[in-house]
Amino acid sequence: MSVGRKIAVGAIVAAIAAGAGFAGFKLWKKNDTPKVDGTVYVQKVSDVMSNDGLSLSGIMFSGVVEAQKTEDVKYDSTKTLKSIAVKVGDSVKEGDVLFTYDVESMNLELDTAVIEVERLEYDVETKKKELEDMEKLKAKATQDEAVSLEAEILSLKSEIATSEYEVKTKKAANEKLKKSIKNASVTSPTDGVVKEVADLNNFETLSDNIVVKISKGDNYVLKGTVNEMTINNIYVGMPVIIKSRIDDTTWNGTIETIDNNPQRSDQDDYYGSDEGGGQSTKYSFTVEPETLEGLMLGQHIIIVPDYGMGAEIKEKKGIWLYSDYLVEENGKTYVWVKGKDKRIEKREVKVGDRDEDMGDCEIISGLDKNDSIAYPMGSIEEGMAVTTNIDEMDIPDVDFGEEDNGEDMGDMAEYEENEDGETAEGEEVTESEDAGNGEEAKAAEDAENAEAAENGADGEAVAVG
Repeated sequence: MSVGRKIAVGAIVAAIAAGAGFAGFKLWKKNDTPKVDGTVYVQKVSDVMSNDGLSLSGIMFSGVVEAQKTEDVKYDSTKTLKSIAVKVGDSVKEGDVLFTYDVESMNLELDTAVIEVERLEYDVETKKKELEDMEKLKAKATQDEAVSLEAEILSLKSEIATSEYEVKTKKAANEKLKKSIKNASVTSPTDGVVKEVADLNNFETLSDNIVVKISKGDNYVLKGTVNEMTINNIYVGMPVIIKSRIDDTTWNGTIETIDNNPQRSDQDDYYGSDEGGGQSTKYSFTVEPETLEGLMLGQHIIIVPDYGMGAEIKEKKGIWLYSDYLVEENGKTYVWVKGKDKRIEKREVKVGDRDEDMGDCEIISGLDKNDSIAYPMGSIEEGMAVTTNIDEMDIPDVDFGEEDNGEDMGDMAEYEENEDGETAEGEEVTESEDAGNGEEAKAAEDAENAEAAENGADGEAVAVG
């Protein structure tokens, strides 16, 4: 093979290798999610859903019917508690036995008290006899001796009076102790349900000597729950509509109290404490219904502010988000979501109903309640790390403007399209590469033809010679 042919073939191989390398680079760029500096704060979808207490007709809260007052039954700390006859959840009637004292210890205490009374009574009788002897002696004494005896007589009379009062007091205590022994069982002062029972094994931890707490069964209060995002939409004295979750029964009522202290749970310090504070804090409020007829203790209800719209309630179901979490672009809707690689990514979602009054919309697909999403700040980029602790958020040039959000998302979309080679500019680059490759192939073919012609000419010359 001539030198010209070798050069042409080498050029073709180099061009093919270059084209393969470029295609591989494009494929790598398309499938790889580059890491980007910055940390985005995310929250679970279930924690930011706008239908947590909302309805299409306005604000809606969940509630439950509870006993309005509780009766605290205490024990006498001077006695020994023997047993408790009830447990949490038991229904009791007035007069039912709640707990019993230790009778044996009380009998021992009474025996000791009786002996003490007898001793005091004997002491009183002895002093009275002594007083009688002094008075006889005084009658026979001289004037100076009589003055001295008079002082002793007065002191003795005082001692007798004190002892007699002590006897009277102890006898009264003994009578009370006898009644306690006779009635060693403490009974319920009202009808109701047992809500709390003391632990006999940790009796020293009792608060205010309370052994049993009873919720009265004849007086109800409606307790609702509101989160920090909607607590400012209610006020004391606000008229509300109460709706049963069982049927279409409704009642009218008024908000009576609002507790500004966060609700406590058994697992966390407050409802909503989760890995740095991603959840919504909840508060309680009470409603006084106009009538209790038809309400049952423990019944779950829906509470809706009465704006004069009536009791028609359409409850939102599924996933509803405030529209601020969405990014609209080219007729599609996106949400910033924590990806499988624990980095932020842009995900397309489908939107259903929209509530213009509340400013939220239904997410039909694309999101799960367990997904974690971010508020679309202007400088978020795909590939940033995520965190559930807002103190760890690190996004440069944070801008909450809506226009910036759209522009940034548009720029990112254009960037992705350029990487895929789908824009007009990308197509021109591809055509240019194809043109270059064609010219190199044509040059190689011309060189090969020239070499063949040269070889043919040499052969003819040899034949003629």
